Amino acid sequence: MTRPSEVKPREGEQPAALYKDWVIGSEFPELRFTITPDIVEEYMSVVSAEASNYVIDGRQAAPPNVVAVYLMAVMYRKYPPQQGGIMIGNTFKFFHPIWADETTEVVGTGRLTDKYEKKGRKYICYQVDFHRADGQQLTSILHTSAFPD
Repeated sequence: MTRPSEVKPREGEQPAALYKDWVIGSEFPELRFTITPDIVEEYMSVVSAEASNYVIDGRQAAPPNVVAVYLMAVMYRKYPPQQGGIMIGNTFKFFHPIWADETTEVVGTGRLTDKYEKKGRKYICYQVDFHRADGQQLTSILHTSAFPD
């Protein structure tokens, strides 16, 4: 079982990446972690998920966005966090369920897809893909954040 806090650095633990440091097209190092039935249960309780909403062909699945709590940890492996970031939005694509009754080894990879300035704010956009260790794609997330200078 891998808790997000075990793989996600905190602001101020290391020098932060600044807007000027972000390079469009740069790849993020892979992040491997494990989602267990305990993680699924805890996530469902925190987000008040109704288990009956996640049954597929009679089998209990996890909410597909359970990987969202690992999203920034993938990006932070390349670009350490800075204070003052604002999440602007996420777009999810779901490909395969994470089963609630089994341990799933997950691999997160990603890349910086864009950065731009608009109305005095600096934006970064990146994509993170989550796969099972056997290669089955689980989820792809496009993320946008605004950061200070």
